[in-house]
Amino acid sequence: MNYNVTIDMEGRGEFSNFIYQKLEQCKEEYPTYIAKNKESVQPINMMVSNEEQKWVGGISSELYWNWLEINDCWVYEQYRGQGIGTELLRTVENMARKRGADYAMLTTFEQRTKKFYVANGYKVVGEIKDYFPGTNFYTLKKTL
Repeated sequence: MNYNVTIDMEGRGEFSNFIYQKLEQCKEEYPTYIAKNKESVQPINMMVSNEEQKWVGGISSELYWNWLEINDCWVYEQYRGQGIGTELLRTVENMARKRGADYAMLTTFEQRTKKFYVANGYKVVGEIKDYFPGTNFYTLKKTL
C-alpha cells in the first residue's frame, strides 16, 4: 500500500475537524458508557463582574459522564485573596454534584494554581516534570 505523509506547521483547522469526525464515527466500537454523544456535555460557567459590570474573573467547566472538568478558573490580581476563586470552585462543584458528578479533575502547570486547588481538596494524580523548561504540568482530581 502506497501513501504520502504531509507535514503541516500552520495548524490547519480543517484537518483537526477531519480527525475529530473520524474519531466520532468510531464511537460505536467503544463501550456504551464512553460513547455518549458530545451533546451530553453540560457546560457550567460562572462569571464575576465588578460594579461597572466588567468581568473580573470566572470559571469555565464541563460536566460529562460522572465527571466535572475544570477548564479554566481565573480572577484579576486585585480581586484575589477575597475568597472569590474558592467560592466559584465550591459553587461549580456543588452544581455538578447535584447533576450526578462523583469526581472533579483539572490540569495546570502553574505552581501557585496547583497550591490553590490542593488547598481546596484536590490531589495531584499526575505530574510531568519540565513540561516546558522549569515548569511542571499537573493533573489533579477530587472526589466530590
